[in-house]
Amino acid sequence: MDEAEYKIEEIVFCENCQDDVKYEIRSEIIKIDMEDIEFSYEALVPYCKECGEEVSVPEINDLNIIRAYKAQKEALENREEFK
Repeated sequence: MDEAEYKIEEIVFCENCQDDVKYEIRSEIIKIDMEDIEFSYEALVPYCKECGEEVSVPEINDLNIIRAYKAQKEALENREEFK
């Protein structure tokens, strides 16, 4: 699934504000340290424009899962090449 296929809602519910709000997306590097592998990926993180707290946007969550999976797969493949 390509990132371009997603239609992302412009307004979501903020649990902190208890209201429908607009949000901004920030790019953050997420580092994962699992038992046998370490990797990082660039995640898109939505924040409420009213209170600044992180909000949940299902379409963005899906994109981040895809990015994490791709980064993990690449790290595993690179590890196998060095064995």
